[in-house]
Amino acid sequence: MTLQEHNSNSRICLGYTSYRLEALPFVQNRMHQFECIVLEEPPTPGFDEMLRGEMEVDDYLMLAEFGFPGFARKQCLLLREMHDMGKTILQVEPFVEELIGLHEFFAAEGRPDQIRPETRAGIVYECERGWSDKLMKFYRVSGTSREFSHLVKAVKNFARADAEKGRLRDKMRAGALENILPRYRNIYVEAGYIHFFLAREIFARKPQASLLETFYSMQDFFREKLGRRQILGPGDVLTLLYTWMPDYSGPRADILAARSLIYNKIVHKEEILEETDRFPHSSNELKAVQLAGSLDFEECREVYREIRGLETGEAMDRVRERVKRKRQ
Repeated sequence: MTLQEHNSNSRICLGYTSYRLEALPFVQNRMHQFECIVLEEPPTPGFDEMLRGEMEVDDYLMLAEFGFPGFARKQCLLLREMHDMGKTILQVEPFVEELIGLHEFFAAEGRPDQIRPETRAGIVYECERGWSDKLMKFYRVSGTSREFSHLVKAVKNFARADAEKGRLRDKMRAGALENILPRYRNIYVEAGYIHFFLAREIFARKPQASLLETFYSMQDFFREKLGRRQILGPGDVLTLLYTWMPDYSGPRADILAARSLIYNKIVHKEEILEETDRFPHSSNELKAVQLAGSLDFEECREVYREIRGLETGEAMDRVRERVKRKRQ
């Protein structure tokens, strides 16, 4: 079979994943359809040994930091199973890989002036530095300012930097995938759930005859609840707005930033491991989006003043009661 004939039948699935335990059965069912799975993570020590069963999963997980350890552990067991079936498992996330290299460089007493700005390391360094600066400014304003408009401005500035970082990550990842995609008849590319820019970048680089499809890990849940495949918090929507329109300055950015301040106070962020609900995170995120989305800008200002010092559960109850009174 020629490469052209191979590509004419090839299939690329971009799997937008919620890194929660509740999503894993759906991800597993989809991944099993593909001969190659590309993970959204940089190469990590011990990965191949873990896949071959030469290293225990728990020992492997100790070698790197994972934001959702319960998900990571079960996914490792799934990946080992698929490796035993003969599937190829790859780790491809060049931005994060470059960032790890920078951390190692500075740990070895390297200096910023030794990083050439035109290199990939230099580009990543400048992007990450700008992103971190906006994040730290948001934290400072959040901790010191009582003026809601200042918080909204800080949220928008960070979201714009987050969008810039996301575009760079997606461009770098698509560039790394360009040489991988032609090798396989069908390939599953894992991606975080707001990396929509990656779809455009892959489409521009994929073999011409290859088919590109998208999959959302919780699409069955949200389609049943809302009639669409995915739901996003207001902060994610704001980041995507700046992803496609970096210079946008209209009123929609203000209301999204205001609602994101409410959403981030009421949504459950820690990994839920108890199986008291089949879809605990998705149910919680849906409720938080609906509550925050029902408030206008001035209501967000008033509500945030009430809940900014509260714990997540208490803040959720307070907002729920506020919205209930509003609807009466």
